[in-house]
Amino acid sequence: MSIRTLLLGMVMAIAASLWGCQAAGPIKVPLVTTAIPADTSTYMSPSVVALGGGDPNLGRFLLDEDHPTTKLTLGGIECIVKAQTPAKVDDHHLLHCKLLIKTPTQELTFDTPPSGSDATVELTLNHGRKYLLTGWGHCYSQTDPKTEKKSVITIGGFQPAGTQTGKIGQSTVALFDANLDGFYTSGQDGIVISSPSKVVDDRLPKFRLVQPLSKYISTSDGIFEVQHLAKDGSELTLLPYRGPTASLQVIAPQKYLGQIILTSPDANLNVTVSGKVGELVTVIPGNYTILVAELGIYPQSLLIYGDGMPSLKVATGAKQVLTLSGPKILEFQATMVYDKVNIKSDTFHITGQAGETYSPICCDQENPPEVYLNVDGKSTLLGKMAFG
Repeated sequence: MSIRTLLLGMVMAIAASLWGCQAAGPIKVPLVTTAIPADTSTYMSPSVVALGGGDPNLGRFLLDEDHPTTKLTLGGIECIVKAQTPAKVDDHHLLHCKLLIKTPTQELTFDTPPSGSDATVELTLNHGRKYLLTGWGHCYSQTDPKTEKKSVITIGGFQPAGTQTGKIGQSTVALFDANLDGFYTSGQDGIVISSPSKVVDDRLPKFRLVQPLSKYISTSDGIFEVQHLAKDGSELTLLPYRGPTASLQVIAPQKYLGQIILTSPDANLNVTVSGKVGELVTVIPGNYTILVAELGIYPQSLLIYGDGMPSLKVATGAKQVLTLSGPKILEFQATMVYDKVNIKSDTFHITGQAGETYSPICCDQENPPEVYLNVDGKSTLLGKMAFG
């Protein structure tokens, strides 16, 4: 065998190997119904916590003597919900109560535990599919000051307590039915990739933000394209992504850590990071902004929104860093009415150096920040001042 023939064979073998990598076929990931992890109280869609986003009444209800029952669509099934309240309800205490759920084929009792721990019920959907629900129900009484008539009010709500879970290599993926319709759809429902890092103070509420399911997902095993998602959540079909990539890092303010969801409409990718120094996530090049973030150090947590912030351009092969500063600038419009200052509430904004918006917060009362007054470009130190 000549050297030329040997070299040609080696080149063809390498080319065939590379072609095989590029031509990797679809990966089918079977998904099964599992409960939300015990160390997480609930999963929450960004649309629920986003400013002005989502349906605040999804899965929620209010009952009274005039409306003792209500209809809710849970898991895609129309249910009739009513409450079983304690014998004694007064005006000064919020009490737990039982919720009775009736479907065309089932009657279930949801007993909201006084301990505050989570309880679940199991709905049976079409073709025997199981759908886990959790919820809450509180009742109280109120007295009409004119008629002195006392009435009992019950408020409550339901949300999914389970996910459709599977494995991509070493990464766990869990699909979350964010809109409670019993089906799983890209763009409408969410996905959790691997277990949430324990970076939020244990004394803060244990909820997990769920990133919206996008066309591409980034895992520790690489980036994948979602080719097909079974409507019943039984299977996810993925195709390994072979295009250009980049690295993205987000640095949280001070010692705050938590969950930061970034989105890039042009890259069709959403990712979640914690804000740890040195934590990198592989992304598709594009323009990224914060969808929503929750960071915390007991007793305070911060909700952050990216509405209006400049996008961060992430170029092919580059490493981009987004640094969040924490609340820096408090902006509002005010008018003087006699000796009082009236602030227009819809103009009140707290922003950071990257343009991120912070929800109204309470500052450290013992060590308040320095506050400057900016008028017509002139800045004056007012001193340390508490606000919130």
